[in-house]
Amino acid sequence: MHDTGDAPQFVEFSHPAGHLVARVVVPSIGQAEAAEVRDAIAERLAATERGRCFVLDLSEVSLISSLGLGTCVDLRNMAEKGGIRPVVFGMNRHLVDLFRMMRVDRLYEFARSQQELDALVAR
Repeated sequence: MHDTGDAPQFVEFSHPAGHLVARVVVPSIGQAEAAEVRDAIAERLAATERGRCFVLDLSEVSLISSLGLGTCVDLRNMAEKGGIRPVVFGMNRHLVDLFRMMRVDRLYEFARSQQELDALVAR
């Protein structure tokens, strides 16, 4: 079950087993998209139960600007503050390299496949 909330042009949400999956549905997160993505997800994070996972699904994203990276860090910090485990899923090779270079990879658990994601969310 997917629900598009207030920003269907940027993020689609689902809530499998009470976890929050935020699938960014734009090809890039730049200056124009970063605030919209952050605000849409922040509202859902605030309503997510402690002990659950927040999955940032970037499978449709090919580019992230420095502002977009800052948004990823902000979302991770919000999740941690709420007692929610941050997981990132679906990144292409370029995004993986960018996250590693900027050390954002240390802030999220990575799921490289649907099987890895299912295992992370199950624990």
